[in-house]
Amino acid sequence: MDETIYKRSGQGQEIKKGAQKTFKLRFKNRVVNVTKTIYIGRGTHNDIVLDTDLLVSRKHAVIEHTDESFTIQDLGSTNKTYVNGNPLREKEVKVLKNGDVVKIGNTEFNFGGKAPLRW
Repeated sequence: MDETIYKRSGQGQEIKKGAQKTFKLRFKNRVVNVTKTIYIGRGTHNDIVLDTDLLVSRKHAVIEHTDESFTIQDLGSTNKTYVNGNPLREKEVKVLKNGDVVKIGNTEFNFGGKAPLRW
């Protein structure tokens, strides 16, 4: 079965115009602009679907844009969400910075604006 990496979904909320610049998620030779709330997980209802990775929960994590920053939150996953090698506690909200590496299951996401790929 092919892995669905990114799909557009009506679940995301559009970010207010004029807010902090758009950042990018880079993973598996793909780039996704973070311009809304993005849900990541194995379930087909997510915006980024990692459906062939059994280490990923159905609803694993969410990346959100606030007026001031971009944040990530683990949604109670079994195998944790990692930022720069450190596991997030369940429901912990972590502010993402340019160059951060997020690991969900076997997938690493590089987070940042114009930063080059780190792999």
